[in-house]
Amino acid sequence: MVFDLEEGLYIFEITLGYQVGESEYMTVPFILRADDADEAEEMVQEYLEINQLANSFWIVEISGTFDPEEYQTLVDEGEKERWDQLENYSAEDFLEILHSDDM
Repeated sequence: MVFDLEEGLYIFEITLGYQVGESEYMTVPFILRADDADEAEEMVQEYLEINQLANSFWIVEISGTFDPEEYQTLVDEGEKERWDQLENYSAEDFLEILHSDDM
């Protein structure tokens, strides 16, 4: 995973929540680049709204900041999981999560 240096200053791990029936679940974390936690939250909210997912998913947790080089080192050394970037997921991918039989 190589991070674009033109994007935000820091890496954030974002965990989303969703409900199926009466039960609430959480996604695995996704990562994104932003300058601060407020911008990260705005980016996630915008992503959910654009993809018409705001009524189905919500932010459960936003991690602290990670320097991109530090984060890459932690991933390379196996100290952090290699999570996918949020922007690589489509609305269809999230709808599959909602309708997954793997729960």
